[in-house]
Amino acid sequence: MSSTIHFRIDEETKRLAMQAAERHNMSLTELMRQRAEELAAEELRHQSNEHDGWLEEQIAQAFSRHDAGESEYISNEEMESRMNTLKQQALRGKL
Repeated sequence: MSSTIHFRIDEETKRLAMQAAERHNMSLTELMRQRAEELAAEELRHQSNEHDGWLEEQIAQAFSRHDAGESEYISNEEMESRMNTLKQQALRGKL
């Protein structure tokens, strides 16, 4: 699915942008689409980096809790049971 973007720029900016597009052997629309796609890719990288930072923080906190003796160890079966309970609660909208 595609979408249309409309925006206003002054005539001089448009003229220079059109010259730049011609230099790249592209229409101004094609060049603007390419730039928008580049911005979207940049945002995806930014969001990924934010998530990586959050994940690293969560891991560091987990190790801190472990080092402080605050960790709880459970069996795989207990973990699966707890996860199934949480999934059921989520399905019922109870989380």
